[in-house]
Amino acid sequence: MKFNGQDIYQVAVIGLGMTGRSCASYLLKQEIIPLLVDTRVGLDKGALKQDFPQCEIVLANLDDIDFSAYQLLVVSPGIAIKQAAFEKARAQGCIIAGDIELFANSVDAPVVAITGSNGKTTVTSLLEAMANASGIKAVAAGNIGVPVLDVVADKSIELFILELSSFQLETTDNLRLKAATVLNISDDHMDRYSDLNDYAQAKQRIYRHCEMPIANRQDSLTHLIDARGQSFGLDCPANNNEFGLKDGYLMQGQQPLLAVDDMAMVGQHNQLNALAAIALGKQVGLSLDAMVSTLRVFTGLAHRCQLIPSSDGIVWLNDSKATNVGATLAALDGLQTHQGNIVLIAGGDAKGGDLSPLTQSFEQQISELIVMGKDAALFSAIRSDAHHVESMQAAVKLANTFVNPGDIVLLSPACASIDMFVNYMERGQQFMDAVGRVNEH
Repeated sequence: MKFNGQDIYQVAVIGLGMTGRSCASYLLKQEIIPLLVDTRVGLDKGALKQDFPQCEIVLANLDDIDFSAYQLLVVSPGIAIKQAAFEKARAQGCIIAGDIELFANSVDAPVVAITGSNGKTTVTSLLEAMANASGIKAVAAGNIGVPVLDVVADKSIELFILELSSFQLETTDNLRLKAATVLNISDDHMDRYSDLNDYAQAKQRIYRHCEMPIANRQDSLTHLIDARGQSFGLDCPANNNEFGLKDGYLMQGQQPLLAVDDMAMVGQHNQLNALAAIALGKQVGLSLDAMVSTLRVFTGLAHRCQLIPSSDGIVWLNDSKATNVGATLAALDGLQTHQGNIVLIAGGDAKGGDLSPLTQSFEQQISELIVMGKDAALFSAIRSDAHHVESMQAAVKLANTFVNPGDIVLLSPACASIDMFVNYMERGQQFMDAVGRVNEH
């Protein structure tokens, strides 16, 4: 197999979740039989062997494995690359890469990519819908849940739209992009990065081989050092390289594109998402009419400020995808004009993040705060009258006692879900199920 100009024969795949299994399947199609490794010693080795009978499978601590015979280690994004086992492997001449780098060595069609602390799944899905409305066969892949190596061989695809996490970008060096954006940077994954600048630098790797970088001009951490590229923001654009807002319209320069009131998505954060998607779409030749038409009907995604049908006059919003502080702030910013009470359900695993940016919103917007999960006490440090509960059902039942018709109950945890739930989707579904039970009474 050719990889970055080298002939590669000896490969190990580290991490056997969805991405790792996708990498293993891809490598087997390239006639490479990889070593499969996972540090979770409790995995069902028999089931793995059934799926990959040709491969040797090792379940062990990375420090206990000798990688000296391997040319390439393909590391899944959930595994930190800053650890002794990988430093030792590099010193022995081993290449450390991820699935996106394998994709970069195989892809023929144009590629655009989106990263950021918040909004990247929405922008990726929105751009895919815009491309398909323009008559271009596009596929969204990457961190959105479709492994890139599962779709790279499909020659009918005319445009790849990738959602990329900072973890994926850490192991990506040669991805060539028609356009890319860093939507925003806020405190996240501080259990993996030394500080916010370290995290931002991982995100900015997306611009390395990018023809048109597109930054959020109101977030300096998304910018390139040089002045290349285009930008978007909530202010008035100064020229045609800027997308923004003026007099209630989405704009490119001085050209009105769409009244924000005609968008199916609500909230200023979604206006930013729309501007980013249009800027990206223009770089790959999408029809402006098709993009505008898509914005009129695209309502957003599940678990992202999702309105739950209710018969009680209370507005129940499922924003379970808000796994960091920036996402919760964006949700609250979108509700600033609300006149009634807002009850917030938050908490989970804060991933070492700083919750203090929530202080002002908690004081000025939130009538009651309900918290749960591993880091519930961190929220109480900001808001001393926070109510502690042990389950989502209890949170919803308690929230229901605080509200009247016209009030809002917002699930926007500002935390990861893995301390109590399988993932943010299960968390959101439990919220919706609990709301349904409350409405039955």
